[in-house]
Amino acid sequence: MKINYFRLVLLILTVTVVMIIASCEKDPTSSDKPTEGEIAIVSAVPNPDGFSGSLYLQLIDDISPATYDNTTALPFTMNSDQITVRGDNIYKLPWLDSDVIEKYTRNDEGGLDKTGEYIMEANSGPTSIIYQNDTKAYIALSGRPKILIVNPLTMEKSGEIDISAYAVGDGNPDAQQMIIRDGKLFVALAQAVGGFYASPDRAKVDVLVINTEMNVVEKMITEETSSFSQPTRPIEANQIFTDENNDIYIICQSAFGAVPSHKLGILRIKNGETEFDAGYSFNMEDAPIINDPFNATTLFCAQYAGNGKLYGQAAVMAYFTTGSFVEDRFFVPVEVDLYAQTITALDLPRSNGFGSTGLYEDKIMFGLATDTDNGFYTYDMATGEISAEAIIKTTGTPFYFKHFGEEW
Repeated sequence: MKINYFRLVLLILTVTVVMIIASCEKDPTSSDKPTEGEIAIVSAVPNPDGFSGSLYLQLIDDISPATYDNTTALPFTMNSDQITVRGDNIYKLPWLDSDVIEKYTRNDEGGLDKTGEYIMEANSGPTSIIYQNDTKAYIALSGRPKILIVNPLTMEKSGEIDISAYAVGDGNPDAQQMIIRDGKLFVALAQAVGGFYASPDRAKVDVLVINTEMNVVEKMITEETSSFSQPTRPIEANQIFTDENNDIYIICQSAFGAVPSHKLGILRIKNGETEFDAGYSFNMEDAPIINDPFNATTLFCAQYAGNGKLYGQAAVMAYFTTGSFVEDRFFVPVEVDLYAQTITALDLPRSNGFGSTGLYEDKIMFGLATDTDNGFYTYDMATGEISAEAIIKTTGTPFYFKHFGEEW
């Protein structure tokens, strides 16, 4: 089972599981662009091998029942780019295949205009971008031991922070996702050695604490009692977030199931603190999933929605029966209660390896490729009502959902 999962990890870490905003063959600023609306959705049409295929982006107005094909969508090819939304700005971060960060901005008509780009050093591998304010942003690099400082309005570099001194096992600590709280930039470090995984003999979680006024590292904090490692997923911004108490939660993917002694889990840094909360360690891999007989190995497509509730799709390898990322339905939609430390499988069909989770007002939007249909199902957090079928149906598997302006 671990060998099959190792292949799964390589797939998800080396192909796009978040969207590209534009292709080189179509100008996104042209007058006939089909990108209008309040919601961005992406559908994927993977080839049978699960390692290649096409992705399609379009903007839609709302979640009224509808079927969308890809005839007017922006086409592009699966690779390893990531999308990060900051206000009305969208950034394409080329984690593996390019050295150009592209910026797009929603216009008054609800369309997208390309408004800037930043050319990096070769093999920089940007994983995340986060604003301190309108004119200062940080970009984490996984390919080089640096945090870049840029003006997000002009996409011009204004500085950088060398983090090579905090590497373990090689010269690069592999910066992942970030969050800013109370003038401190918290940077998750994968500490990968020789590839995508932390050293098997080092089940520890490292996070840098950086002073955003001085742009200097204050310290690296390390949690080493939980058997977790690799805080956050390199291509998913929502893996580090704050709740209503301003506590920081960090999902630790812990070698993505490739190292049995490393456990999937969640850690916390409480409001006003710059150390891990010694009283909080949620071991998700060993916790039972309520309503499902098996356990989770990873939690992808994370979406915090308030009241301590985190939604996502847990990879349950007992359902990965044929080794096909396209045909096997091994992603289980779940609700995670951060406070009670429980995982509950929702009454939704399982999806293949190309799912998504988003937030639309009081509803969670689960993008699922099921045995019966492809599209976005709704889960009403207030009533518990679940749509019997996909409300928004897509051609191809539903790959991404983002309602602009949502708090989380």
